[in-house]
Amino acid sequence: MAEILSHIGSVEENMLNELGSKLELTDEERQVYPPPSSYPLRTYEDYTMENDPESKQAQTVSELPPTLQTYCKENLHEEITKGVLRKKLSKMRHLCVTQAIKPEYLDEIMPEIIRGFHPQQVQYNGGVANVKAWKISTYLEVMPGGVPCTNPCLPLLDLCVPLLDCVDAMFTHWYKQQHACNKPGQPKRTEPYKVKRVMNFITRYTAHPKEQALLKHVDGAGKVSGSAVLALPIDRWTGPSSIMSFEGHGGGVRFWDGSAVPSKQTEVFYPTRSGDVAFIDRAVWHQADPITKGTRWAMVIFYEVE
Repeated sequence: MAEILSHIGSVEENMLNELGSKLELTDEERQVYPPPSSYPLRTYEDYTMENDPESKQAQTVSELPPTLQTYCKENLHEEITKGVLRKKLSKMRHLCVTQAIKPEYLDEIMPEIIRGFHPQQVQYNGGVANVKAWKISTYLEVMPGGVPCTNPCLPLLDLCVPLLDCVDAMFTHWYKQQHACNKPGQPKRTEPYKVKRVMNFITRYTAHPKEQALLKHVDGAGKVSGSAVLALPIDRWTGPSSIMSFEGHGGGVRFWDGSAVPSKQTEVFYPTRSGDVAFIDRAVWHQADPITKGTRWAMVIFYEVE
């Protein structure tokens, strides 16, 4: 354990020095914990307006630009549709798709994600899964008013926008299928869903106490429409796999689903790896299982749907 933490600490200073040239950071942005005034609060809508005022959110992966489609698993649209149908038979409100994002693409951007990652300590109301001071995540987008922090990491957001576009399209299609009318007399929805990211962050789990896991919880305290969790690659760039890998030492995502009554819920476990995406409906209980060795990376996105 000491070897892991020592290694992580030694590389972070070098990463910080390299970050300016790689992601074109200003001196202020190079600070690990910049003051609130360092960054303006910027949302995905701001980014979209800056780059393409007439852009239209993709409702399916097939509506993404061809370049972004190459980052996604083939026949993903059909796999999500069939997966939702199977889950509904068990009254499940989540779905995990293996390698929904191609691991090869994630391998290309992961070194820059690692360089741009600097944990921000935040305080949530009541804590996250009983952890009041959460300090193993970097926030790319935050909720209105600067919740949970007022200094989102804009360089990482810019780097990850193509990836976020892909996951947004996947989530939109999954949500549409998950909430398709399946009750007699329920009117069929005709207008497209409006899906908005309200927060997203990248988390690095370690074997250190309070950094091993995110235990049983619901995302956004049950106040968001849904969420997506993307498993990122094992870090092979800042140390040998013998130190950095968590293979065989925990990890994965666990759900309690199938009923609103806790005693009737079914426990389901997925040993998620790079590119796997879990789509989660409002207030579904789940957790990131603990690791006892190495590091594990994930991107988490909260959504509101109209």
